[in-house]
Amino acid sequence: MKRREAIKRTAAVMGGAIFAPTLAGLLQGCTPSGEEDWSPVNFRADQASWIRVLVDTILPETDTPGALAVGVPEWMERMVFDVYNPENRDRFLHGLDDLDRWVQEWYAQSLDQLESGDTLEAIKKLNAEMVSGQNSCPSIGTYRLIKELTLLGYYSSEPGATEELIYEPVPGRYEGCIPYEEIGATWAT
Repeated sequence: MKRREAIKRTAAVMGGAIFAPTLAGLLQGCTPSGEEDWSPVNFRADQASWIRVLVDTILPETDTPGALAVGVPEWMERMVFDVYNPENRDRFLHGLDDLDRWVQEWYAQSLDQLESGDTLEAIKKLNAEMVSGQNSCPSIGTYRLIKELTLLGYYSSEPGATEELIYEPVPGRYEGCIPYEEIGATWAT
């Protein structure tokens, strides 16, 4: 049995069609290709540029590597084009274009041409709309998906799991109620 077929069957057993793409993404993991400048294979150049801006704003580099450093845009492209079915892939791509049009209405510039302060402000507006449910952005679902994929790709990468989270390859005994202050981070395993 091929890996994709095993994932589909596992998703059916677990009771969710949305589970399969997520599981496939986790199995692929997020590993940087080693290339400083990722060249998109399937995204248009402007879409790839928007993705770079969004993931870098969502998870910028701090004392740990950011989403760009661990290869999230490249991983996201593989998810969208290798894992999503054609209908969901088209919905994502159209939503990405709508998202840029929304940004242009607010700022008179494309997403990848904004100053970093304006990009952060746009992300804050999108987050506020996502939480409130009052959406002036027609593709708030696509933004939510980009945010989810950014987090999934980052925290399934080696740096995300080992530097940002607590990673223990062979966990010890289970202790279900430990105050967060004692450990200081969320567990990756």
